[in-house]
Amino acid sequence: MAHGKPQQAQALCERFKTPFPCLADPTKDGYQAFDVKRGSVVQVIGPAAWGAGLRAFRKGHRMETYGEDVYQLSATFIIDREGVVRYARYAKHSGDHPKTSELVEALRRMRAP
Repeated sequence: MAHGKPQQAQALCERFKTPFPCLADPTKDGYQAFDVKRGSVVQVIGPAAWGAGLRAFRKGHRMETYGEDVYQLSATFIIDREGVVRYARYAKHSGDHPKTSELVEALRRMRAP
């Protein structure tokens, strides 16, 4: 979910070829409902954010924004079919994102009997 316009969310889906819908939340109601915080200047442009940005740049990623509020931090959730949040990770700074392996492991745990 991006806090930008629907067109931005759709472009994100197309770019990453996601097998699931990308949603827009321009009013940030979802961010408020899940208590996803806005960052401070240090969280957005401080050393930790710069370090993460440099590592991402070296991997070929470029800085992008999918909304109007550059101070809005991100969060990652895995929600099961019953609507239960099975995984939640709140960013500590603007470059703080879970590793794919962490998400895959969370999904595997959900499938375990």
